[in-house]
Amino acid sequence: MASLRHKARQDTVIDRTEEIRSHIALQLAQGIGRVTHRRLVDAFGSATRAWAAGARQWRLLSWLKSPAVSSLLAGPDWDKVDTLLDALDRVDGWVMLAGDGDYPYWLGNIPDAPLILYGMGEKNALSKKAVAIVGSRNASVYGVEIAQRLSSGLQAHDFCVVSGLALGIDTAAHRASVDVGGITVAVTGCGIDIPYPRGNSRLMKQIVERGAVISEFPPGTPPEARNFPIRNRIISGLSQAVVVVEASIKSGSLITAAYALEQGREVMAVPGSILSFKSNGPHWLIKQGAKLVEGVRDIVEELECTVGYEGTSMDGTCQGSSRPVNLGPDEAVIFDKLDVYPQHIDRIAQRCGMPVSKIGGLLIQMELKNLVQALPGQMYKLIDQKTE
Repeated sequence: MASLRHKARQDTVIDRTEEIRSHIALQLAQGIGRVTHRRLVDAFGSATRAWAAGARQWRLLSWLKSPAVSSLLAGPDWDKVDTLLDALDRVDGWVMLAGDGDYPYWLGNIPDAPLILYGMGEKNALSKKAVAIVGSRNASVYGVEIAQRLSSGLQAHDFCVVSGLALGIDTAAHRASVDVGGITVAVTGCGIDIPYPRGNSRLMKQIVERGAVISEFPPGTPPEARNFPIRNRIISGLSQAVVVVEASIKSGSLITAAYALEQGREVMAVPGSILSFKSNGPHWLIKQGAKLVEGVRDIVEELECTVGYEGTSMDGTCQGSSRPVNLGPDEAVIFDKLDVYPQHIDRIAQRCGMPVSKIGGLLIQMELKNLVQALPGQMYKLIDQKTE
């Protein structure tokens, strides 16, 4: 990270170093939240250009509120950026931006993919096929045992286990993965330099040896309650399925399950005792159509049927699909980037190197040719011609 701190700032060519610094500066600026950060980058094409745009262009943005304009006028606080990077250095951390080549494919497909991720450990752990296991912080002996069995069993099938590092079910899932030498990813609701909960500081170190601990919150961010629902969309976004083990109806685990549904992921649940309120969440999900899980085989077989790992490459592109002959050049580019699994239009545009406005029109043309199916939330997928 030292190179990020000492990079000359007078460069006019946008490179990754300056883009990282500019993203961090936007994230730290007063009055610029997650949504405004994204809209500024979308409006100007990069974080670096957003800072360089100038007062006249900022004021043309009707949605940009006065506190944000004031922060932009004041300019980037490079001292704060350097302090953050120092904190990242101390934990041997790294930064990943949306659009980087190693940014995880599945996470990049969600509508609100984080623009910036901070992490410790192995970046490639984020791109493995993955299942999230989540549940109650006050887990029963039964819940802990089930989480451990599922986690270790999934490792035997070469799945990464994703969870939130909370006490209870999350901890049991992470620990079981570590114990069998597997790969697990922990998504935290605070800065990665803050061990939370404190009792899991040793577990965090064990996770980063083969897996990763990540957060979209900058180093130094405390574990505030409002952060955890936000981070839950990343847990589901990294995963192809979310399995809920013990949770009340108002549990954060059901928020993760709701995100999973919005993102087109599989939702699964483990049944429990009808005498326990901790079974209310999983039982409600099963009544709504979630897959009932009695063992690892249920998870693996469901994903083989719905996601089809046998025919999908590591970057998610469909293997062996023949390109139709009635495609124009731009349609052919889109076709090669699509899959039978849904992708958000922003992700498609990013992968194809075309503006969203152009992609939208081309996708409509491909729908008329019965090649593409539009889904809610601006998601699109190839129509599997084998089933037609």
